[in-house]
Amino acid sequence: MEIDSEKYIKIMSKNFGLPIVKTALGEGVEMDPYSSFIYCSVTGAGYLDDPLYPFTPKGLLKLFYNAFDYKFVTGLFDNTTLKNTPYNLSLAKKFLFNSKKIIIPVEFNNEKELQAKLKKFFSSVKNPTDYIIQRIELSKKGNGMEPFLEYLICETMKRKEYIVENQIPLSHSTGSPDFGGYKIHGHCLEGANIIELAMIRLGIKSVRKSKKDENHFIVGEAKTSTSTIINQLDKYLKTKLYNEGYEISPYKEKACKPYINLFTLDKDYKITIIPRQTDDKLFDSDKQGEYQEWLSNYIKYYLIANLTNDEFNNFYLEINKKKISSIKDIIQFVNNLSYEEILNKINGVL
Repeated sequence: MEIDSEKYIKIMSKNFGLPIVKTALGEGVEMDPYSSFIYCSVTGAGYLDDPLYPFTPKGLLKLFYNAFDYKFVTGLFDNTTLKNTPYNLSLAKKFLFNSKKIIIPVEFNNEKELQAKLKKFFSSVKNPTDYIIQRIELSKKGNGMEPFLEYLICETMKRKEYIVENQIPLSHSTGSPDFGGYKIHGHCLEGANIIELAMIRLGIKSVRKSKKDENHFIVGEAKTSTSTIINQLDKYLKTKLYNEGYEISPYKEKACKPYINLFTLDKDYKITIIPRQTDDKLFDSDKQGEYQEWLSNYIKYYLIANLTNDEFNNFYLEINKKKISSIKDIIQFVNNLSYEEILNKINGVL
């Protein structure tokens, strides 16, 4: 079964209690601006600032190409400069956080049809940037809704105290998993999308601190069709980094393999998790320990992204008594900082 606009509204309303709003473009759901920004960053849905090219932050907040490495993707950083941080984006696009948003699922067969719908709606509403367009591409398998499934598991697992993200960095040969969730041993953080860690300055709720007794890392692959899902999941699990794997598929009753968890939607559109049938140990403690060390650093860069470039440069100067001259300087600096030092610095500029 495909996720169409009608099912979309039911899924969002039933699982997250979002108010349903009627518009000239069809029904939508209302969401606060912070949650809307995370939603768009995960799904690629776009703010209606331009009917031809609605702005989406998806892909702008990426950090590294691969796990265990510190090679920047142009995203949060561009060379030695903080670039697409939520704070910088909020200054450039004031509409992002100025009001509640209405997310409207719009079905279409081709781009010409979509643009005609959006142009008409754009010219008829007072504040078009209060609306976000969720594309329902009828010509695509699964209506192009796999990123929406990634959003659903991210939101569900962050409520289970994981730090979550989609399209996670792993390796070129293994691929990029659709979903990752991290509970990290030691004094770390919990219960947030990783993007939220970069949004403290914008007034998002305080980041919760945690003292987990052990690591628990999960990985998932989203597909509206299950033909290739197990091949990808097995690739991720063979890295021995993850405690559990999740098949993310709507309207299923059984996972593709007994050692895989199933994240699905039942006939009433409620999110359902069917636990794996075996308790096989899927991870290696030593490999996971190395992954923990890298993840613990990885998270620090999202926290650092709350600072302006001037504040970050001054922070570096204050500790190192010299200016930043290379990416290597940044990596060495951030990796050596503690969470307390970073959070204290953020609190100092709020």
